Amino acid sequence: MTGIQSCGPWRDTDGEYLDVEAAISFTQAFQDQHGGGDCGLHWAATSGWCLYTADKEDRYLSGVRWPGAGLLPEPRLVTAFVDAFRLDPAMSGSSEQPSYRQDGQDIPILLDRLAPYLPAQPYLFEEPQVRFADLHRRAYENRVRRALVSGACDPLTHLHLRQGELTALLHLLEYTESTNPSTLNRLLAADLSARAGQPPQAAETHKQALQEANHRRQTP
Repeated sequence: MTGIQSCGPWRDTDGEYLDVEAAISFTQAFQDQHGGGDCGLHWAATSGWCLYTADKEDRYLSGVRWPGAGLLPEPRLVTAFVDAFRLDPAMSGSSEQPSYRQDGQDIPILLDRLAPYLPAQPYLFEEPQVRFADLHRRAYENRVRRALVSGACDPLTHLHLRQGELTALLHLLEYTESTNPSTLNRLLAADLSARAGQPPQAAETHKQALQEANHRRQTP
């Protein structure tokens, strides 16, 4: 996932009434696996979730699949639907759009049904996009920490990098550090820089990021 969007009831330029909508966008790698054009999850307050794909050249929708699991299915069902789509798009869900409610009708009831998906506790950020960015950052930081901790007893790999590739990787880590400051990012970049051109034993000498990850795991 790379972002989320949402909007309340609105009217288009022709005055036609349009209902509540939301969307989840995916990485370019996900899009490339399914034609290279725009691809993501869309939620319509009349029909629930669907996964759409667009043609790479003209950007027109080339396929829409609906899970048919109701207006507000459990998140695990939506996740299972996306997994099924990645395995076999043509056999996941249905191409027929379901209808669970009318445009613009019973908005208070709809809001009541959406209420359980709001944060249980007051959140630092009110905007959904900002909340997502914060959760997105923390999710990847946790992945980095778990990967480093699991590597404490991992065997050394034999990955040969060109100097330019290593430099590019360090630049990416530096960019990540500049946009989302993280001690793990900084220490990992320092470790890799220090090991460049050194014998395999350097991995045991330069492992500050691993030690920091272990410390975070043990800290309540």
